Amino acid sequence: MLKVADLHVYYGNVHALKGISMEVRQGEVVTLIGANGAGKSSLLKAISGLVRPKEGSITYEGEDLTRLAPDKIVSRGIAHVPEGRRIFTNLSVMENLMVGAYQRKDKRQLKHDYEEVFTLFPILQARAEQMAGTLSGGEQQMLALSRAILSKPKLIILDEPSLGLAPVMVDTVFDVIEKIRKNGITILLVEQNAHLALEASERAYVMETGEIKISGSSRTLLQDNKVVEAYLG
Repeated sequence: MLKVADLHVYYGNVHALKGISMEVRQGEVVTLIGANGAGKSSLLKAISGLVRPKEGSITYEGEDLTRLAPDKIVSRGIAHVPEGRRIFTNLSVMENLMVGAYQRKDKRQLKHDYEEVFTLFPILQARAEQMAGTLSGGEQQMLALSRAILSKPKLIILDEPSLGLAPVMVDTVFDVIEKIRKNGITILLVEQNAHLALEASERAYVMETGEIKISGSSRTLLQDNKVVEAYLG
């Protein structure tokens, strides 16, 4: 579904991604783990068109996305939930959801999808007219996830969905991630809680200083001594 081949990204003279190659197959949950500064978010941003690689390619369903604008990438069926959620704090909950659906023309199905996200997150329906900036961190993450779902993606990219959340809210978010997967949406996940990320995924890549050092099934990596020592404690 998604293939990244020999990707290099620079920020000025800083070589952030050094020849990254990886893939995500349809229907999978694939996770990227690694320390802060390993390049995980840079890889996600490159896939979404938010940063431009200097070398390499990004292919999605057979189409080269490497030079495509972010809005065109969204229209291909890729939604990105960024670190820090990045909701529009000065808009209402409902207006944020409408932004997620702005490219859609299927009004009847869209109405059904609004109902679906309100079923996943009833609190959002109760606060539909509330300004998004007044929501708690957990509620903002619910809103960010719902906004992505409403773009009707085939692939959702999640960057640190549990960051800053209370444990009970982390459980809620990962329950929803599992429901999203069961609905047939493919997921590429970056998550600070490596154990939780590996438990929630089929395959994983371990990144260090802009390179992939280890890859394999999540079950295997959960039992890999090097991974356990470095990331799982």
